[in-house]
Amino acid sequence: MDWKKILESFARYALIILLVFNIYGSIFVLFFNLESYFFGEKLVVANSIIYLLIGDIAGATIVCLLFMKKGMGEILSVIYFGYFFIESLMTNLSLGFGFLVSPLFKLGLVISIALLVIRKMIYQ
Repeated sequence: MDWKKILESFARYALIILLVFNIYGSIFVLFFNLESYFFGEKLVVANSIIYLLIGDIAGATIVCLLFMKKGMGEILSVIYFGYFFIESLMTNLSLGFGFLVSPLFKLGLVISIALLVIRKMIYQ
């Protein structure tokens, strides 16, 4: 097996682990603290549930696509982690916490981009 394929598999499974971890964290928030933030605006109860469930469904869909080794999974993971990276950055800035971003979203974005680059190297 080629080293590029091994690296691709490692990055893909690392993304799956990060996505599952994010989904479990979101479910934890749904059960214990029915509030979330959307670009600095506090969402409570119904809006929070809808927002978190949409993020969970999107994450679960990307996990399925990554397991099936579909190219769309990598692109959607960049969009997913990029969105949550920007959203958490904007929320923290608007709440006065500065340039703090969750390490989960930073790592997910970096691995997603790296996976796209690796796939481009393999299938060029």
